[in-house]
Parts: sequence; C-alpha cells; structure tokens
Amino acid sequence: MTTDSTSPVPRPTDPPFLFVTLLAARKAGDKMLESLARTWLSEIGIRVVFASELPATQAKGANPDA
Repeated sequence: MTTDSTSPVPRPTDPPFLFVTLLAARKAGDKMLESLARTWLSEIGIRVVFASELPATQAKGANPDA
C-alpha cells in the first residue's frame, strides 16, 4: 500500500473511542494524548469539560460526626 504525501492524516472519529482515550490519557497523566483526544473530539463538535475533583464518598452508614 502506498500513501500520497498530500493525503490527509487519518484521525479517529468514533466519539466513544475518543472519549475513552481522553479519560485514559487524563488518568495516566499523558498530556500529549489528552490534547490529541480533545482536538479530535473538537473536530467533530464535542467539547469535554471535567468538573473539579469530587470528594471521596463515605461508606454507607458511616457517621462523619463521630
């Protein structure tokens, strides 16, 4: 298979795959892959904004005032 130097660079366009890639990159701390995933998502019209870190959940029945 030959590729033409003028042909566009292939990009993944499946939103679920791109979102999972973004999550994995974020969790791993891979800033470059996170940036790529965000760029690819934005190219198909999806912008992802994560909320700030949520506090740890308490065990059911735990008394926080004890």
